[in-house]
Amino acid sequence: MSLAYWNGRLVPGDEVRIGLGDSAFLEDGLFETLRVENGKAGDVEAHLDRLFAGLERIGISEDREALTDAVMAVAEGAPSPIARMRITVTRETRLITTALYTPPSGPVSAILLPEPWVHSRSPLAGLKSLSYQANRLALRRAEEKGAFEALLLNEHGRLVEGSRSNVILVLPDGVFTPPEEDGCLPGTVRRRLLERGEIAERSLSPEDLQRASEVLLTNSLIGVLAVGWIDGRALTPIPSPSRTPGPPGEGGV
Repeated sequence: MSLAYWNGRLVPGDEVRIGLGDSAFLEDGLFETLRVENGKAGDVEAHLDRLFAGLERIGISEDREALTDAVMAVAEGAPSPIARMRITVTRETRLITTALYTPPSGPVSAILLPEPWVHSRSPLAGLKSLSYQANRLALRRAEEKGAFEALLLNEHGRLVEGSRSNVILVLPDGVFTPPEEDGCLPGTVRRRLLERGEIAERSLSPEDLQRASEVLLTNSLIGVLAVGWIDGRALTPIPSPSRTPGPPGEGGV
């Protein structure tokens, strides 16, 4: 049993108890998911930047230094070689847990959900909120069709993101990801690729998805993952060293 961080203490994971009155049951909080490799958590500062920006938006205070120390301590005892770490912060509880993780091997398949799924003006837009049921429902629809991911549109019919990933399209005039104002989560891998100038932001349409020569999914667990099929239509990826699927730090996000 790996260690967990629970309200200021490192304890065995099976000792964690969440009270019935905790606001987690009201979905009042945020979470972050990190990749841990051989006891080291990846992109910690980027994840905490996003977490604390979100906590400020919803009015929850937290000690960043204490949480950083806790992340490092829990990561050291995480399952090897690769683990998924989850940081959960509610108004009452701070919890960090890990579990063994096996990354997918690409390319993978995706489907496009035809109805609007993301509302760009929602107060939850861009937050990793515990109110995550819509994303889970979208992912369930994809998995029922044998796909790895569901691609989501906003109320204007623009391509926004996947149910658990950011999306990148390789188009004739450049490599693009949807902008935050369209409602996407500001992913940590996405952030790094933007900072390195490997991708640019632009609103994207379903028609862009149809004409893309490559479609890539990114998040902190999968890195950069190629999509081989969309709605059953095969894509032919164009090899590029800067877009090689892999874990964070190795061409990943």
